[in-house]
Amino acid sequence: MTTQQTIDMGVPSAPRSAPRPVRIDAAGLTDVGRVRAKNEDAYLIATLQRSMIVHDASPDAARGWVPGETAGTLLVVADGMGGQGSGDVASQVAVNTIVGYLLNVMPWAAVRTSQVVGRDSAPSITGLRDELSAALVTGDSTVKAVGIQQGSPRMGTTLTMALVQWPILYVAHVGDSRGYVARGGQLRRLTTDHTMAQQISERDPTLIEEGSSLHHMLWNSLGGSEDVARPQLTKFVLEVGDLLLLCSDGLNKYVGEPEIAQVLASREPLVARCRELVDRANAAGGADNVTVVIASAE
Repeated sequence: MTTQQTIDMGVPSAPRSAPRPVRIDAAGLTDVGRVRAKNEDAYLIATLQRSMIVHDASPDAARGWVPGETAGTLLVVADGMGGQGSGDVASQVAVNTIVGYLLNVMPWAAVRTSQVVGRDSAPSITGLRDELSAALVTGDSTVKAVGIQQGSPRMGTTLTMALVQWPILYVAHVGDSRGYVARGGQLRRLTTDHTMAQQISERDPTLIEEGSSLHHMLWNSLGGSEDVARPQLTKFVLEVGDLLLLCSDGLNKYVGEPEIAQVLASREPLVARCRELVDRANAAGGADNVTVVIASAE
């Protein structure tokens, strides 16, 4: 049985009229940092789209690739954990497995707009959150299987995945990579760190010191343990002008949230903002790989 945590954050009533088209732009960057010999992070930016390749038809003009309706923008950040030095394998296997799962299993029906006025009403696809959770659980089992095959049974990875189906953002998350939304210069975290320190501090913050090793000890990951992954699912309503940030902990260990918000609020191109965040993490220590993905809604 798949166990998951689901959070709805600020879901408004359905719009009474069709919203204007919104463009989602995105950029990403990953860096090995200043200490590590190998980059075990991975990221992905993609547009999910149903399509058809026509091999033969009458008239001839009908042949070729026929694009279908776009199903959303997909963003993924994964931070591999080595075990026997296979963290890069774990993160890439997880990303590939989850993307393949979504392409073949995700419901491709058009987004249905609810006509019921109420805070919990919003355009959505039936069963989508269950499929996103199942995608992460499938990634967990695949990472474990590949680890056993390659002699690295303890390899694992974090993974934070965002699916934008305007105006709805779905975030599926395992581990201590993070997902944020920046709005009006303010940064809002959408994910919870799945670390032992976070679990303890939720009961009593005075029991955890800032430098404790428990901040880096995961209780929830893809692979890495015998337990089945427990995805956290968050649903959030975006607005025009919002920025979405996914990052590995190589960023937030060295760059505080006020500083992250300041960089995101700049007018530089998205790729330049990615570079600025990575550079700041490296300048502050850079003892870990660092990966950032930024998306804007315009």
